[in-house]
Amino acid sequence: MKIYTMENSLIVNAPISEVWEFFSNPNNLAVLTPPKFKLQFVQEPPSSMLTGQRISYSLSPFPGFRTRWEGEIKEVAKLKRFIDEQQKGPFAYWRHEHLFFHNEEGTEVRDHLQYALPFGAIGTAFHPFVKGKMTEMFTYRNDKVKKIFS
Repeated sequence: MKIYTMENSLIVNAPISEVWEFFSNPNNLAVLTPPKFKLQFVQEPPSSMLTGQRISYSLSPFPGFRTRWEGEIKEVAKLKRFIDEQQKGPFAYWRHEHLFFHNEEGTEVRDHLQYALPFGAIGTAFHPFVKGKMTEMFTYRNDKVKKIFS
């Protein structure tokens, strides 16, 4: 299984406590996902995250295809980081670490994402498409966060 990695970094002009509060509220996943992906929670998540918490939703990464996703919060270190892992969903493996650092300009938010695609060589052939979709999601999220905290 080939593990791919993506990194993202964003400087937010706000104190780490405000940025953490926003990112650690699972409901804001819907705010940070492009509308065309039509994210819908299976059940409304609580307003703060805890280690071991599961979050279920569905989304449509491209027209005509809807997939269900169940993620689990594996670790929470308040004001520092949290890690979510896919338990059920479209990826063979998914681990997303969200890191928060005090910065002279406010807060730096870093993402370290590791993922693997299913279906062996067929999945590998689709990686450029999948990577493009994830880049699109990070770009949307970065723009949205900048607007929210401007």
